Amino acid sequence: MSSGFRRGQTGVITRRPEGTVDWTAFEKEGYRIKCLAPFKRFRGTQIPWESPLELNTTTEFVAKVSRSRRVVKLSAGQYGAPIEVYVKRYNYKTWYGPYLRITRRSRAQHEFDLGWKLMELGIRTPRPVWLAEAAGALSPFSLLATEAIPGSENAIQRWHRLDTEVERRDLLLALGRFILSLHEHKLYHDDCKAEHVLVLPGAPSSPSEFFIIDLLGCELQRRLSKLARAKNLYQILRSFLPKKGEYGFTPDHRAIFLQAYAGSLAEAAEWSKWVDRVGRMKGRVV
Repeated sequence: MSSGFRRGQTGVITRRPEGTVDWTAFEKEGYRIKCLAPFKRFRGTQIPWESPLELNTTTEFVAKVSRSRRVVKLSAGQYGAPIEVYVKRYNYKTWYGPYLRITRRSRAQHEFDLGWKLMELGIRTPRPVWLAEAAGALSPFSLLATEAIPGSENAIQRWHRLDTEVERRDLLLALGRFILSLHEHKLYHDDCKAEHVLVLPGAPSSPSEFFIIDLLGCELQRRLSKLARAKNLYQILRSFLPKKGEYGFTPDHRAIFLQAYAGSLAEAAEWSKWVDRVGRMKGRVV
């Protein structure tokens, strides 16, 4: 395989791909599979998605279960995974959902393509390594495996463990600049909360050290409107101001984050108005 990645000691990708990535494609057990060579023996289609008990006992843990998506974490070796991965299985909530697949990519394919595109742009995200789609125009299931980032923490977890106000300020500055970099690349994140920004515990709070995850519903747009950008800013701020609990997040912290994003006090004041506008639309100003 010649994917052109450089890895650190943790195995986490630290730079964008260079050159051509070699893919393996084949059909197996009614699925069309596309994967990197080390995942050719991965048995993701055999995960017991419909059996909650077996799912809990044969995976490291079940990360999410909803009407349209199930997500599990696998350790290296489970179901033939060569490394730690998260595996998602998507299905349709409505009777007409499969018919949309005639003209649209599956959600797994969308997330797979977007992940690789973001890495090409220099935006760090877990690498999609295995894609499986049930054969047939009206196929109900699609599956995606992405590399895990061992030992990572999200921005909220880092916020809780930081000891000093200087460290928290640095985190908010980095977070504001990171969201700005996403928007400069015209990326709109449908669920842009701080829990979806990961960083390794030993890494500094820096935009270059952050990973963005959970790309379902995200897209690269030709033009990113002010309202879309404000929605993402609102989502980040709301992460630090939960309905229940107290994170020690103050108006000064909000100002630091917005100024890091905007670049100046005047622009930060303007974005603050836009964030408040979104808050009124959502019924909760943060």
